[in-house]
Amino acid sequence: MIRKLALAVGLVVIALAILLISTRHQRGGAVRETTTRTDGSPVPTETGQKESGALLKPPEGRLFKIGLVYFGPDPSTDACMAGLFDELKNLGFVEGKNLQVRKAHAQGEIINIPSILQNFDSEDLDLIIPMSTPVLTAAINAVKKKPVVFTYVYDPIAAGAGKTPTDHLPNITGTGSFPPVSDTIDIIEELVPNVRSVGTLYNSSEANSRKVISVGRELFQKRGIKLEEVTITNTSEVFQAAQALTARKIQALWVTGDNTALQAFEGIAKAAADARVPLVINDPEFTERGALLAVGIGWERTCQGAAKKVAQVLLGESPQILPFENVVVKKLVLNSDVVRKLGITFPEKLVKEASAG
Repeated sequence: MIRKLALAVGLVVIALAILLISTRHQRGGAVRETTTRTDGSPVPTETGQKESGALLKPPEGRLFKIGLVYFGPDPSTDACMAGLFDELKNLGFVEGKNLQVRKAHAQGEIINIPSILQNFDSEDLDLIIPMSTPVLTAAINAVKKKPVVFTYVYDPIAAGAGKTPTDHLPNITGTGSFPPVSDTIDIIEELVPNVRSVGTLYNSSEANSRKVISVGRELFQKRGIKLEEVTITNTSEVFQAAQALTARKIQALWVTGDNTALQAFEGIAKAAADARVPLVINDPEFTERGALLAVGIGWERTCQGAAKKVAQVLLGESPQILPFENVVVKKLVLNSDVVRKLGITFPEKLVKEASAG
């Protein structure tokens, strides 16, 4: 009997030991996070801890306060905000109930951003959300007291927020979305046979634009296409810059998500229409304002992803342990009015892709 009892106890001890070892392994084991290179290919990276599972619900009776700073009003920003606050509501953070939101924008001028952020950093807020790369770049220097969760940003690394998605500034986390530049060039080549010259304009003070243009410049060059570039410093220069590009006899005009350019988008659309030059962009929400088409990012989905990080930080997690994520949901939008005015035809596969999206 004693031998049987000893054997039983021994088996229980062994089982408990196995369970303990397994639990420790689960808690401390590295997991693979997938980020994205600037050309869209996956990059597996290792992090020291697992992503948080199901988010806890916010405690009853507490009011959470966030400050949201953006470059200026535009359709893409509106779509991003809609995704952000819809998802926060799903996670239990409801504006007007347990969530108070302070919003401010820079009226489309970079010079206005630092003072807004400094004011927010001194206010009674739980965190600050910079929307757009210029706002994130300014937040890196201006926000010293509050945690930061960014969104509506092309490349947070280029903005100076960190070295890698997991090695970043301790008070900052968020979601970035690099545009599908290679896909954009594919479509330009389909629409403009034997294209040899494409124009673009951007504010060279915006890190997001410098990064995208550098990627685009290399890709265009590899395909034997010259990229004509004009830089701007503020919104008042946008229309003239677009006119200067069309005067160079470009065969298409490409405008990526440069915040300054988008604030004066109607001027770009007018210059392109006057010169009968196809205007291809990376912000789908602007297509109806005069672009031929957009192959870009579904900002609403991107900002839904950012909402999860906002919730994690509001509930006490440190931004330092939350890796940056690259969330890109490709979206293709066509403008049938502009295509008729230009007298060209959309390839059937583009029409099907746009319809499927």
